[in-house]
Amino acid sequence: MHDQPRLLTQQDGRVLTVTFNHPPRPFFDPPMAIELDELTRKLRRDKTIGAVVFTGTDDTYLTHLDMPSLARACQVLPFRVPYPAARAAAVASNLAARSAGFQRLLQRTAAADFVFEANTYAALRRMNAMDKVFLTAINGLALGAGCVFALACDIRVVADDVQIGLPESALDILAAGGGSQRLVRMVGAGRALGMLLEGEFLTAEAAHRYGLVHRVVARSDLAQEVADLAQRLATRSPLINREIKRMVYRAADRRFAQATRIEAASLITTATSGRARQKIRAYHDWLAAHPELPDAVIETGFEVLRSGGMPATR
Repeated sequence: MHDQPRLLTQQDGRVLTVTFNHPPRPFFDPPMAIELDELTRKLRRDKTIGAVVFTGTDDTYLTHLDMPSLARACQVLPFRVPYPAARAAAVASNLAARSAGFQRLLQRTAAADFVFEANTYAALRRMNAMDKVFLTAINGLALGAGCVFALACDIRVVADDVQIGLPESALDILAAGGGSQRLVRMVGAGRALGMLLEGEFLTAEAAHRYGLVHRVVARSDLAQEVADLAQRLATRSPLINREIKRMVYRAADRRFAQATRIEAASLITTATSGRARQKIRAYHDWLAAHPELPDAVIETGFEVLRSGGMPATR
């Protein structure tokens, strides 16, 4: 059992803040992978939380993968595993991630350091499918696993003096955990190839220009900026959160015809919810209450709805 929790949690209303806790620097190790797996399983059932914020302490974020764990994993087999066999092993590890009993069994074997990869894939997929918004305040160096984790969050806000990147090619390994695939979808194949082959570090501004992060803010403003954003997004309907994420994370990599069928189903399930009916009626009444409809009326109506309120007609 590890000496201290790797993830510290604190709930404020419908926002849960999760702080990486592995001094002197948070490295992503097997105990953290297990805790992330357990946390995301619990969050699926928690109706009291609408948004989750991940961040580090002081000026350290999730730095990168834990090197002792990686070194041990690489020494398990004294030979290169051919790609077909590696595919089979990946399937087996994914199955292991779904069985707590199987995981406990593997923890007693030489394959223990491989288990956390499966935990990580499962936890990040869970985050993408959940009806909660996952935000991250990137307050320190985020390389390799730190960058991969950030890319799996729905909203990324970074301090203006931070660097981020996927330098795994310098170690002759691939950026995994879904990182290479998320990178391609965010920045395009050409730019992703350049980043992965060169293993370059990006400044906060370059990461924003490439599309890796949503906002760059002064370090002194980072915590408050993300807290305010999380409180606002926590008011969103869990149903609309889930369906938007289904469009982005599932439909986007399907053929267009299949993606539009998924999209149509999501429209039906969201538009027929009680909350949607209430908001549609409120906005309808708001417009009907104004004989003229200048831009300001339209903008005000949506701003009130975005902030979690209902536009008043009296």
